[in-house]
Amino acid sequence: MKTRLLILLSLFSLSFSAFAATSMTPEQMQMLHHANPMPNLMQVIMTQGDKLELTEEQSKALDEWHSKNHPRIMEMVKRVAELEKTLANEALDGASGAVLQQITNEIFKVRENIIKTKLACRNNMHNILNPKQWDKVVELYKAGKQAPVKD
Repeated sequence: MKTRLLILLSLFSLSFSAFAATSMTPEQMQMLHHANPMPNLMQVIMTQGDKLELTEEQSKALDEWHSKNHPRIMEMVKRVAELEKTLANEALDGASGAVLQQITNEIFKVRENIIKTKLACRNNMHNILNPKQWDKVVELYKAGKQAPVKD
């Protein structure tokens, strides 16, 4: 239990600044970054795709991925926030350790699914883009961050 709580607290402390995008409110961006440690590379595509010299085929493939997966990710992010609120309330209301553990396990499952989806997004993007475009996405992502990711 202590290990899981430590992991949970570590995940809570991860915070990444990101590019503002028309498809996500600042609150949604904050929730997304809170819910997973993966970089949000699709935001670079959505906000700065013009700098990547994407082909029509690449743009279409990336748009299709985003249209299909973005709503799912946001539902999972919303679920994490709901579960965290439930966990805090249950802890304060005197729920048993078993109940709190069950809620914590559900949070971990949803976070795992978010991370798996973000990893699949990264891999898909890596397959669609050429090496020069991929390097540019990473460069733009890093340039848009206020604080570097520490090892």
